[in-house]
Amino acid sequence: MDPSRIFGYFGYAMAGLFLVMGGYVLFLLPEQFRMPEKFRMMFGTVLVLYGLYRIIATRIKQRQQDDEQHQHL
Repeated sequence: MDPSRIFGYFGYAMAGLFLVMGGYVLFLLPEQFRMPEKFRMMFGTVLVLYGLYRIIATRIKQRQQDDEQHQHL
């Protein structure tokens, strides 16, 4: 298997993890953590946005690598 594909899958997995963590912080965080509401919303939103950014960045990088491979064929 091509190492760039492995890195791509890892990138998507990490992006998914950030999305899940952001959703958890936004919607499912137990009250025991005693986190201020505004901070919880801000932190969860940042995690979700970073996850979306990682998905987009990983996809762009994969497309560039695919284009480079097709040009060399």
